[in-house]
Amino acid sequence: MVDAIGTGLGSLGYRFNMIARQARANFEQRLGEAGASFATWTILEALTVHGPMIQRDLAGSLHVSGQTLARQVDRLVETGWLERGEAEGDRRAVRLHLTDAGRAAHRRLQQASRKANEQLVAGLSPEEVDGLSELLTRLSRNFG
Repeated sequence: MVDAIGTGLGSLGYRFNMIARQARANFEQRLGEAGASFATWTILEALTVHGPMIQRDLAGSLHVSGQTLARQVDRLVETGWLERGEAEGDRRAVRLHLTDAGRAAHRRLQQASRKANEQLVAGLSPEEVDGLSELLTRLSRNFG
């Protein structure tokens, strides 16, 4: 019997890590085929879901450093997918928002994301997917 809680190759931690790597590689490949990276997708997704955001708040929500995000934002501004603006009440803050081209790019990337997620859960019933989602939510609570 495999020791799922233990430390070996059959442990849940090891198996989650390997599945996460495979899922991330598949996701990155599909996003690359659609013309973007995971980092780009997360920025576009966050701004689509939350609307325009102050750059430092976006960095915090994505759990990346301001410097890391700044480089990505520079690239996305150059591609015409994002625009920078002033934030009301704080002239030092930079407010980011999607352009029409950025919204179109996001729609393309949503399709890539959907395909990656469909591949991830292929062979599972809708009830199993819901159950897995609930379990993942419960597991994430173990880390705060």
